[in-house]
Amino acid sequence: MRHWDQDGHDVLLCNHAGEIRALGGACPHANGPLAQGNFADGLVVCPWHAWEFDTATGACTHNGRAAVPCYQTEIHQGVIHIRLA
Repeated sequence: MRHWDQDGHDVLLCNHAGEIRALGGACPHANGPLAQGNFADGLVVCPWHAWEFDTATGACTHNGRAAVPCYQTEIHQGVIHIRLA
């Protein structure tokens, strides 16, 4: 996992089975830093309160009303491009 601020967006980048996924880097529960959490089986876990988020959809696995934004990614000539719309 990699984390950075891009144009005011807190972005987390993950590689799940060769698929590059980008999502919001802050947990909506208490603004926890997802980049400091665990990443396994396509899920990222907030280190503060263990909320889990699906990196493909951004959905929280145990709270249907919570989610982090997901961003479209493309790779061109070895460079990862993220659409922050």
